[in-house]
Amino acid sequence: MTDTFGGALRRRHLLRRTGLIGLVLAGSSLLLAACTGGSGSTSTSGSATAGTAVAGGVLKAALTGEPDSLDPAVSSVYTGAQVYDNVFSKLLTMGPDGTFVGQLATKWTATDPTTWTFDLADNVYFHNGEKFTSADVKYTFDRILDPATASAYAGLYTSIASIETPSPTQVVFKLSTPFGPFLTNLANNGEIVNQKAIESGDPARHPVGTGPFEFVEWAQGDHITLKKFDKYFESGRPLVDEVDFKFLLVDQGRVDALSSGEINWADAVPLQQIASLKNDPRFTYVTSPVAGIPDFLALNTAKPPFDKVEVRQAVAWALNRTDIRDLAYMGSGEVGNQEVPSGSSWFDGTDPYASGPDIAKAKALLAKAGYPNGLTVDYLGLPQYPELLKTGEVVRDQLKAIGITMNIKQVDVSVWFDAFSKGDYQITSAYQERTLDPDNFYSLVIKSGGPINTTAYANPTVDALIDQAAASTDEAARAKLYTQIREIVRNDAPIIFVHYETINYLMQKNVAGSVVTPTLELNLKDVGFTS
Repeated sequence: MTDTFGGALRRRHLLRRTGLIGLVLAGSSLLLAACTGGSGSTSTSGSATAGTAVAGGVLKAALTGEPDSLDPAVSSVYTGAQVYDNVFSKLLTMGPDGTFVGQLATKWTATDPTTWTFDLADNVYFHNGEKFTSADVKYTFDRILDPATASAYAGLYTSIASIETPSPTQVVFKLSTPFGPFLTNLANNGEIVNQKAIESGDPARHPVGTGPFEFVEWAQGDHITLKKFDKYFESGRPLVDEVDFKFLLVDQGRVDALSSGEINWADAVPLQQIASLKNDPRFTYVTSPVAGIPDFLALNTAKPPFDKVEVRQAVAWALNRTDIRDLAYMGSGEVGNQEVPSGSSWFDGTDPYASGPDIAKAKALLAKAGYPNGLTVDYLGLPQYPELLKTGEVVRDQLKAIGITMNIKQVDVSVWFDAFSKGDYQITSAYQERTLDPDNFYSLVIKSGGPINTTAYANPTVDALIDQAAASTDEAARAKLYTQIREIVRNDAPIIFVHYETINYLMQKNVAGSVVTPTLELNLKDVGFTS
């Protein structure tokens, strides 16, 4: 899910699934275990299963902002994906346990390291009445790769050399080289579109897919309505007759609307209210310890003083990341030390800064860099992103101990984005959404010339290891390569992981079936009312 850049209030709404750095903007894996939170509301890690949902009803869901587009090839904000992933289907997706699950594909086979063959469902129709065939798959990825589309997802599929359609129910991807993340990328950003619908309509404002819901209307600034698609290929789904997505940017506004019954489901529970809301008997709270977002500091290696590795290392050694989690994120999520959470199969447990903070070591590194008396730096802060801004404030206070004065310059999102994307900054906070495969992070954020490498970091050894890991289909071998990459990048410190943020939903007690998935899709086809 490759985002170029974007952002939103309470973070996610302006960001594409691939991130704020995905969009950095925030500046986009995964076993779920159920648990119960107190004697009040049900608190589950994974899905809401308080009762058996029945068919019928209108689900009123609150999003943290308004989409920019409902064209999956060009949308650049996460709320767009939350809507259009209910309109479109993919060849495959990823279940709550991190395994691949077929949607439009009934079978997928690697006949050799560079050839993937997909058998396709034969009973699928688009909302415009067109029957789904292999031609739609070929058109979808040809369109993404076409420079004229300007798709931020094109980089995920550059390994595709050609796409063959031997029959309407079979498609063959020929890759130019073996590519380990191929299936993950299809599950992340592979919504299948129809050529007739794209070329004869307005794909940004009136999407046409094969998904469980079809588009009805978009009332600018207020809501988007979807209705049940009667010809959906999965029997018994969707459960509800209609979904109304309300755009509620203010945290408390979503909580108040849920309390009053104006809505039934809400995204992004305010962190400062999680402790009380997850135990509120009126609601069901859903989260996941492994599906979320890595937050990090971005240090511009092209500008003083962070052009010196010792200064970057000094910052890393000065940080108390536990305090960052507790103060900026109200104790939620995990202390960050790599691009994936501790529950991911890719997590290796290594953390060279685990013994920090080490103030003496940090001061020695500053002196070695030529700053024995300290220095002053500017941090770009986003008041629209409370957790990121608070992170900056905590870091500012921690850096004082080693003689670094960090001035926080609060700027508007548009100003921040322009400066960040052009490398006109010294230090800021960022995040990358949905790093299901480490390649989703390192090829985009760390590799020289990567589409969202805004730190100007360049290390030929790291570039070669990133390419080697991506070209391997042996997961054990890839895991070892990513451990090597992490070791080098942590030492070079163009970025410093500080936190891993988990995702949470809140819904009325009679809503069941909502699941936090690794891809962060809402999957509202399985959501319904128990009464």
